[in-house]
Amino acid sequence: MHIFVTAGTGFVGNAVVRTLLARGHRVTALVRNPTKAHPIQALGATLVVGDMLQPASYVAQVANVDVVIHCAQLTTTGRVTKKTIANINEADEIMTKALAEACLATDKPLIYTSGYFCYGDHGDTWITENTPANPTPLGVGHQQMVDFLFGLQQQGVLRVAVLTAGFVYGPGGLFKTSFYDTLQKGQLRVFGRGINYWSPVHVDDLAQAFALVSEGQYWGENFNIVDDEPIRLRELVDRLTSQTNHNPVGSIPPWLIGLLIGAPLVESLISSSRVSNEKARRVLGWSPRYASFELGLPGVLAALIEKKKR
Repeated sequence: MHIFVTAGTGFVGNAVVRTLLARGHRVTALVRNPTKAHPIQALGATLVVGDMLQPASYVAQVANVDVVIHCAQLTTTGRVTKKTIANINEADEIMTKALAEACLATDKPLIYTSGYFCYGDHGDTWITENTPANPTPLGVGHQQMVDFLFGLQQQGVLRVAVLTAGFVYGPGGLFKTSFYDTLQKGQLRVFGRGINYWSPVHVDDLAQAFALVSEGQYWGENFNIVDDEPIRLRELVDRLTSQTNHNPVGSIPPWLIGLLIGAPLVESLISSSRVSNEKARRVLGWSPRYASFELGLPGVLAALIEKKKR
C-alpha cells in the first residue's frame, strides 16, 4: 500500500513511518524540516515539506495514496494555558478538515489520532470505547474532531477510523521532556497523591496498531490503544526513579505546579483513566509487545542513554 503520514519526524509519526516501511508499504511523509528527516528518507520514505497550517502544502498528496494517517500536532513551548490549547486545537481543526475534504474528494480513507483525555476522569472505573466522552482540557479539541469525522462516516461519505492512544512513551516525546529530562535535573515531582490511573502505551506498539488499521477495513471504528496494565501515577514515577537509580521523588500540590506549567495541563494530568484495550485485541488482533510500562521502560532508558552518547 501507499500511505501518507503527517508529522513524519514527530514522536508518533516517525514510529508509524518506520513500522509501515518495515511491513513493506510505500510511505510519503509530511515533514516541516527535511534535515531532520534523513533517517526515514534513508529507509525509503518519500518526503513532502509542508506545514499543518497551510493545507495547500499537503492536500494534493491524498490523491496519490491508498490511506492517510494523521499524526500531526502543533508543537508549543512554555506554560500550557487556555490560549495555548486553543492554538493547538485550531491547528488540528485546520489540518483534519483539510485532509477530510481531500479524502472525500478522492474517496480515500483517513485514520485520525486521538487521545484518552477525551474520556475524562473516571476514577478506578474501566474505560472502553463505549464510555461517554467527558474530555479534560487537553482532550476537548480531539473530541470535537472525532465527532466531526464520525459525523461524516455516519453520513456514508467518508471512511474513517480513530485510534485513541494512551500515554505514549518511548525515547522521545512527553516522556523524555517531562519525565526523563526533568528527573535528570532534579525537578521531577508527583502531582498530588498520584493515585490516579494512567494508561501507557509504548510508541512502537501504537505504531503497530496504525499499521493493522491501515491494512484492514475498520472504517467507522474507534480503538483504544493502551497496554495491558494501567498504572497509578505514583507507581509510574517510582518505577522510573528505581530503574534510573534515583531516590524516590516527592509530591507537589496540583494548584502549585499549575502555576508553573499551566492549570489546564495539570487538570488533564491528574485525571484518572483506566483504559481497556480489549476491543483492539479482539477486533484488530493487536497485542502490545510491551504489556506493561515496567516491561517497556528498560529498553526506553537504554535508548535514551545511547542517544546521549552520540
